[in-house]
Amino acid sequence: MSTTPLTLAELQKAQAEAEGFANGPAPALNNANLYTQAKAGNPQPTPPAPTPVPYYPSSETPNLSLSTRDVSSEMANNLVILDALFPSGGGLGVPIIQATAQVVNALTPTTLSITASKTTLYAVSIYMKALGTGGAGTTYTKTLTYTAADGSGVQHITLILPLDSSNVVMETYPVLALAGTPVSTTGVYSGAPAPYTLSERIVQMP
Repeated sequence: MSTTPLTLAELQKAQAEAEGFANGPAPALNNANLYTQAKAGNPQPTPPAPTPVPYYPSSETPNLSLSTRDVSSEMANNLVILDALFPSGGGLGVPIIQATAQVVNALTPTTLSITASKTTLYAVSIYMKALGTGGAGTTYTKTLTYTAADGSGVQHITLILPLDSSNVVMETYPVLALAGTPVSTTGVYSGAPAPYTLSERIVQMP
């Protein structure tokens, strides 16, 4: 059975189609055709980007121990992204508010406490305000207690709010606390209770 050999034009067209080009100039046979086709306005079609493989973890995230079991792959991915922003995640690192307390014109003492999850810096911010309606010499005292990381034991920092005058007392204390020990603030009246307003935060620093 005889066959008809392909012409040069037919061979060039076959090469162009084999390289993924439906139109455009026919290449010189066997030479790279990508540059020629692109210059002629007939670039090779770009295949679509592959769909990202969903993250299907089998345990908690490494930094915050967020459980990703029994949630959708989208939610699991979001938790992993958030986890990477927190300390030890190798990402940006952001402070974590561990505990908060806030009262307005309170007449009972306020306490706040956490257990240090790691040996690191904790910022304890305290804002207190008195109306000035307390008896002469009366106070409201806040005591910050923590265990120092250097082995020197339990430390105490005292902040005193006079209640017999209208005033504001505010401080932020950075403390290096030992893992597994409490970081706490305790309030106590000296004299008859009088209204005070308080807002405080214990924040684990990155």
